[in-house]
Order: sequence, then C-alpha cells, then structure tokens
Amino acid sequence: MRILDERHKALVEREQTLLESLSAFLKSFGAPQEDTDLVERKLADLEELFLLVVVGEFNAGKSAFINALLGESELAREGVTPTTDRITVLRYGESPSERERREGVVEREYPSDFLREVAIVDTPGTNAIIRHHEELSRGFVPRSDLVLFVTSSDRPFTESEREYLELIRDWGKKIILVVNKLDLLRGEEDREKVRLFIEEGVRSMLGLKPPIFFVSAYLAGKAKATGPGLESDALLNASGFGELELYIMDLLDEEGRVRLKLESPLGVVEEIVRRYGLSVEERVSLLEDDFKMTENVESQLELYKEDMQRDFEARMAEIENIILQMNERGDEWFEENIRLSNVRELVRRDKVQDRFQEEVVADTEKRIDERVQELIDWMIDRNLKQWRSIVEYVNRRKQARYDEHIIGEVGDNFEYNRSQLLQSVGKNANDVVQRYDREYESQQLALSLQGAVAQTAAVEVGALGLGAAAVAVATTAAADITGITAALLIAGLGLFILPHRRRKAREEFREKTDSLRRRLGEVVSRQFDTEIERSVERMREAIAPYTRFVRTEHVRMTEARSTLSGITSEAEALRDEIEAPGVGAS
Repeated sequence: MRILDERHKALVEREQTLLESLSAFLKSFGAPQEDTDLVERKLADLEELFLLVVVGEFNAGKSAFINALLGESELAREGVTPTTDRITVLRYGESPSERERREGVVEREYPSDFLREVAIVDTPGTNAIIRHHEELSRGFVPRSDLVLFVTSSDRPFTESEREYLELIRDWGKKIILVVNKLDLLRGEEDREKVRLFIEEGVRSMLGLKPPIFFVSAYLAGKAKATGPGLESDALLNASGFGELELYIMDLLDEEGRVRLKLESPLGVVEEIVRRYGLSVEERVSLLEDDFKMTENVESQLELYKEDMQRDFEARMAEIENIILQMNERGDEWFEENIRLSNVRELVRRDKVQDRFQEEVVADTEKRIDERVQELIDWMIDRNLKQWRSIVEYVNRRKQARYDEHIIGEVGDNFEYNRSQLLQSVGKNANDVVQRYDREYESQQLALSLQGAVAQTAAVEVGALGLGAAAVAVATTAAADITGITAALLIAGLGLFILPHRRRKAREEFREKTDSLRRRLGEVVSRQFDTEIERSVERMREAIAPYTRFVRTEHVRMTEARSTLSGITSEAEALRDEIEAPGVGAS
C-alpha cells in the first residue's frame, strides 16, 4: 500500500515538473496568456478534487441530469430557456451556500456524499445565446478530468454538439455520452435508430467510441423525489438512470479517479504540444525557404559580379584597342616624318604638334571618352536592373504566408515580425530603385574614374575628360621627341644620329602608350571592382536585417522543437506508467 502511495506521489511530482516545463516553454515562446494560464491552472488542479464537467446544448437537460444524479431537485436550475447563464461549480459543503467566484462563475456548496470526492461543473449550452458563457464553458473543458456530454433524444448530435465534441476530443478527455429525454422515444426501435445515428456520427466524424447511455433525467428525478418504494423503483428503471449511475460509480471509484486525474493533464500537454509543434514545424519549413531566399540572393549577387567582370573585360579591351591603334599610327608617323628631308618642317614645333595631333592622336580622345561613358552607362543600368531583381524577389517572398488560423492559436510575434521585416526590406530596396538617379550615379562614377586616372597619370583631368588625360602624356612626349630631333638636325648632327633618334622616338612613344594603356586598364578595373563591391554590399545590407532574423528564429525554432520533443517523450512515458496495472489503487 505504502509503495503504491509513493508511486502515485512520484507520478504527481513528475506531472508537476512536466507542466512547469511546458509553462516555461510557453512563456519563452511568447504564447498567449490564456495558454500559459491553462497550464498553470492544470498544475493547480492536480491538488484539487476530481473535476466532472457536464456539457451539452441548452434545453438538453443538463441541469435536470445533475439534479437527478445528486438527488436534489433544485440544486441546478432547470427550464425550457437557457437558464444556466453562468458556470456553476458544485462542491461539498456542510450546508447549502452560494458565492460568486469571478465574473460568470458561481460556486455552490451542498451536503452530497457524491461531492466529497468529485466537483461538478454545470455549464451553459454549447449553443449559448451569450457567447461569453460558451467561451467560459470551453475554458473548463481542458481542466476537466471527465466530461459528461448530454444530448437530447429529439435533437441528437447537432452541428454545435459535433464541434464541441471535437474540442473535447482534441484535449484528450474521457467522454461519456448521455442521451437524455428517453421518455420522448417511442419504444426500443426508436432508441436503436438514435443510438446508431449517434454512434456512426461520432465514429465517422470524430473517430470516437464513447460509452452511450439513454436516460430520462425527468423520470429519475421523480423517482428520487418519490422516495423508496415500488413506484420509485419502476420510475428509476424506466429512466435508465440506474445503469448510468453504476457505470459512473465504478469508473469513479478511488482507483478510477486517481487514474483519470493523472491522465487529464497529459491530454492538455499533448494538445498544446501538438498545436505548438505544428506551428514550430511550419515555421521551420518557412524559415528554411527563407534561408533559400537569402542564399539565392547571394548566388544572384555572385553571378552578377561574375557577369559584370566578364562583360567589363570585353568593354575594357575595346578601350585598350583604341590606344593600341594610336600606338600603331605613332610608329608609322615617326617612320615617315623623322627624316633629313623633313628638317625644315621638324624645326617648326607647333606645326609638328598639330600634325601629330591630327594624324596620330586623331579622334582617340573622343573615342576613349565615348567608350568610357558607355562603360559607365552599362554599369549604372546593370546595377539598377539588379536592384529591381532583388525587389521583385523579396516581394514574391512576402507573399509566402503562414496559416493565419494557426498563428492566431499559438500567438507570439513571429508572423508579425517576419512580415514587418520583409515589408521593410522590400520597401528599402524599392526606395533605392525609386530614388535611383541615373544621371547623378553616372556623374559620380565618371568623377571617380577621372580622379583615379588623374592621380595615376599625374595630369589634370577636370573638364578634359578621360580621353584627354589618357593621351596627354603621350602627346607631350611626342612634342619633346620631335623638338629634340629638330635641334640636333640644325646642329648638323642629324646625319649621324637620325636613325637612332627615330628608333628611340618610336620606342619611347610605344613605351609611354603601353604604360598608359596598362595604367588606364588597372585604374579603371580597380574603380570598377570598387563600385561593384559597393553596390553588392548595399544590396546585402538591404536584406541583412531579414537574414539575421531568419538565422535567429531558426535557432529558436530548433530549440523549441527539441524542447517539445522532450516534453512529448516524458508525457508518453507518464501515460504508459499511469495505464499500467496498480496505479490509483490504495
């Protein structure tokens, strides 16, 4: 006996720990207060009397049934209208009394032996006119240790009753179905029709097979009011109440009450874990898709950089070719013009410079500037296009919605936070697109490139443009070379050194133009890389808040999944032990 008592105590302590763990989880998860309150009430209920909750539609005879069960005609008010407009909790007391516990809940005490170990809750109808009362009734269902569901033989298994039974089933409650008003049925044939109708409906729609009892609370009440005797026995037999009472008394003996009392919290735990587990799994699935979104964005940015690099190299080759072509023209010009026969012309430095500008430089400046501007325009357009791609992708992701019903059940701010962040990310990206000043961006990029070229070439750029900066060094060198050559010719030394000077001029010009081509390529490439990285980084920063949210929530949901799994395992272990023989005996 003592061993069994200790076993019972140990099971209660484990259930208390289990409920405390679930309560802590709900608080950390940000669950609605009503869910946390339910678990904590269930924790307190472990120390309370066995709770028998009577539910059903109004006018099904719930109050009459309770009065018949307790043998008191006026304990629960009866009537053809919804007279039970409040939750009534019936408890044992040495004398009848009544007090208001809270809004909508009344506690009555009555000296009935049945109430010494069992508290009865009389609820408003499942189709109560005042919805607040129905919500109160629903709040007592998870707390119940046993549910007596009363339906009427003339309106059995209505839609509102089906919905209410579904709620009771979801909370894992033991149910006894009571079909009241047996006296309205005409014989055994009608009774079987009603039984089959209820059994089939409950089984097919709800997957339940509760025990079903046909009674007449009216006849049972008359029998108990009549007192002992043949008439009372006949009325009680006709009421079918005796069979139900025996079943309830057997079910609610000490062992049965303990077993049901211990099983009751597990139904609450399992239903809450089911709901939140479903929410966690859906969130994890959603977050994994969000992970893919951020990964796809990153992949798009990497591809964008690769495409830009490949296309840039082709465009840069066109600019370098312009300089190479100028280089070739310079070779030919020096070969043709630095000759003894041209001495008169070579000494005219200004004219030589003009010819060199016209015949060698030609339209190089203009062509370089045109190609560089095309490069800038291309970069600006591709950048804008990539921003638009990000906006469209985020907007598509914003439409990936959660099941609003589930969100409403489990609460917390997950969907709100996710939606707000997506809205913010999408808005920020869209604002960039809307405010994208193509002309301004082009000017800034051009200035950046010009400044870099100026620093490298050690020349002024300003309004000259990149083309002018690119050829400034070469043309200056050409003027110097031709000027020196002319001076040597005048000094009478040209005959001996002319071939050498011509070769030297060609080599120096090629060296300077090659150096120019390399420097220009390096500078523009460096600035190009800088601008691309800056643009890509801005795109990353645009979605960074959401990326951080996804990572943080994924960690949180993974931990939540693990916690719920642990709670489920303990609940299953407890149920196995409670259902083992001997639990509840004393």
